Amino acid sequence: MMRQFTVLLLTALFLAGSIALSAKEDKKKGAGEMGPFQGGVIYTLPRTGIRIMAEVTQEKFFHGPYYEFAAKYIGVKNAPSTDGETWKITDLKMETFGAPDPAEVHKANGAAASMISLSDEGVLVGINSSVKAESSKAFTTDFTPTVDLPHEIWSEMSMHSYFAGKDSLKHLSDKFKTFEEKAVEAAQDIIKLRKRKALLLASKYDKLPPDGQAYQVMVDQLNKIIGDYESLFIGKTFKANHKYVFEVIPDSKSGKALVAFRFSPVSGVLPESNVSGKPILLELEPNAELTRNGEQKATPSAGEMSTNGLVYRTPGSVVARLLNGSDVLAQARFAMAQFGVVAPLPDGLINGEYSIEFHPVTGAIRRIGN
Repeated sequence: MMRQFTVLLLTALFLAGSIALSAKEDKKKGAGEMGPFQGGVIYTLPRTGIRIMAEVTQEKFFHGPYYEFAAKYIGVKNAPSTDGETWKITDLKMETFGAPDPAEVHKANGAAASMISLSDEGVLVGINSSVKAESSKAFTTDFTPTVDLPHEIWSEMSMHSYFAGKDSLKHLSDKFKTFEEKAVEAAQDIIKLRKRKALLLASKYDKLPPDGQAYQVMVDQLNKIIGDYESLFIGKTFKANHKYVFEVIPDSKSGKALVAFRFSPVSGVLPESNVSGKPILLELEPNAELTRNGEQKATPSAGEMSTNGLVYRTPGSVVARLLNGSDVLAQARFAMAQFGVVAPLPDGLINGEYSIEFHPVTGAIRRIGN
C-alpha cells in the first residue's frame, strides 16, 4: 500500500512539472513577436572628408669632378659646380571618405532603436536592413623618404691608368697624372665613342648584325658609356618617386581654405606644422543655393512628425580645389554631408515594413525597399 502511494505521488509531481514547463514555453515569443523595445541606441551621422594623394619626384644632383674643364674640352658652358636637390609635385588626386560627425550624435528611441545598423565607428548605415559598411582604411605618410644612391657615385672615372710614368727629378718610382690630364683623357674617350656610334648608325645594312634587337643593345650600351663619361663634366642626377596621403575633414562653419600639407622645392613634402614649406591649400566652394533649398524642404510638414529619434542627411555639393598660391593644382566636385541639411525620418517609414540603406560617406538615403 505504501509503495502504491509513493508511485502516485511521483506521478502527480511529474505531471505538475510538465504543465508548468508547458505554460512557460507558451509565454515565449516568436522571432517576429518581440515585445516593445525600451530605451534607446546612440548613433552618429557621417561627415565627409577629402583624401589627397600626392605623387612627388625627388632629384639629387652631384656635380661632375671635371666640371671646371667642361667648356674647354667638351664645349659645355656653365657646368654646375655644386650639388643640389629638387622636388616637384607630379600628380594630385582627391577622393572622399566618411567619418563620424561629433556635431551630429543622436539617439534612436523605442522600436526604431532595435532596427538600426551601424558601422564600426557607430555611423548609421541602415534601418531594418542587413547592410554593412566597409571598415575604414588607415594610411601612413613618411616625411623622410630619400633616393637610393650607389655605393660610389663616380665608380668609373677613367679607362686609363692614373700613373704617368717615372719621375726622375723627384726620385719617385711613378708619378700621378694631374686632374686636368685625366679630364683630357675622358674628353678624348667621349669623342672616340661618339665617332664609333656615328659609324655604327651610318653602316650599310649588310654590315649590321642580322638581329635588330642585338643592334639596339649595342646602341644603348654606347649611349650609356658616353653618358657616364659626359657626367664626369656635367654631373649626374638620381631620381625617386614618392607617394603621400593626407586626409582633411572640413567643417561647414570653418573658413574656405584649409592647409592640406606643405611643400618646398628643396625639401619636398612637409607636415602642416613645418612652416619652412609653402602651404598647399584645400579651397572649398559649396553650392549655397542647393543648401538653402534643402533647408527649406527639411522642415516637416503636417502629418510627417517624427518621434523615433532617427534623422538622416541630404548632402551638399562642393567644388574642391588644391591651390599653390594662386595656381590651381587640381579640382574636383564632391557630395559632402556637412554642407547639406539634416532631416527627420517620418514614423511611417519606421514600422518594420521598409528597409532603408544610407550612403556611409554622405549620409544620403541610398535605397528604400520592403
